[in-house]
Amino acid sequence: MNTQMKKTLITLAALTALVGCQQKEQQTLAPTTLTDSNNLKLVSWNIEHLADEIGKGCKPRSQADYQALANYAATLNADIIALQEVQSEKALKRVFPESQWQYVVSSRPDNEAYECRGHDGLFSTPQRTAFVIKKGINFTAQADFKALALDNPGLRYGTSISVNNGQLEVLNVHMKSGCFVSNYRKDNKKACTVYQQQGPILEKWVNQRVDSKKAFVVLGDFNHRLVDQNNRYWQELSKEDGERILLSSMQNLQSCHPKYKAPIDHIVTGPIATQWIVEGSQQVDAFGKQGELDYDDMLSDHCPISLTLSVR
Repeated sequence: MNTQMKKTLITLAALTALVGCQQKEQQTLAPTTLTDSNNLKLVSWNIEHLADEIGKGCKPRSQADYQALANYAATLNADIIALQEVQSEKALKRVFPESQWQYVVSSRPDNEAYECRGHDGLFSTPQRTAFVIKKGINFTAQADFKALALDNPGLRYGTSISVNNGQLEVLNVHMKSGCFVSNYRKDNKKACTVYQQQGPILEKWVNQRVDSKKAFVVLGDFNHRLVDQNNRYWQELSKEDGERILLSSMQNLQSCHPKYKAPIDHIVTGPIATQWIVEGSQQVDAFGKQGELDYDDMLSDHCPISLTLSVR
């Protein structure tokens, strides 16, 4: 082998090594994203007055209670959990370890506390919507959906994130409680008059994303029996020009609550996200228990519901 050929081979080897190092560095620095082979398990859970401090709020919990929540939450095997009734990030960290989770909490200001019914001398803690996202999942927190609060300090903001470089938008809502009738437009009680204002705002958000062909999910505590056959709001929300555009995860499922079986928590998918549903993945998790629950079985007054998407 002549001297010139040796120099050429040495140069090629050096270039190959350099390219290999650059590729390795790029792979290390690139964010983890979902791929066609990845499933994304979404959970919605009203965790019931999750307070910062032991013994505080309208669901006063001991250290053992927080540990029981943490132990149970680990069994959900979720990628993204949308939570309602959370005081703060500090409260989330009591249940979802910082080593495993990323946090997004609504910016809703503290509202005036009220004395808790059945707990003399205890006062409410702020209720916020929040997300915990498994570490390694690429997401971006969007601006709070403040319009749902109607400029009323007693109402909750929606919280929104986009996942996988904007491929999927996920909106977490906690709607006004107390309007559990089939036709919310024909009931004049205060809760329903509020729902009559919130409803079209959420419907507009949905229709904008349908029209722009964006993949989205809306999940949370709707405080409304959407899957009742004659529910007017579901008919308005889920149809456009007479065509069904939304699907609820609770269409054929019941709540786990010992008394209230009609579900008010839902995971609602738009036209594109509906195509990504992993068949049979819709479920209610009754705190890991089988059969009818007793009140003592419930770590919160709502059970988590879940749905798995194969994002593509």
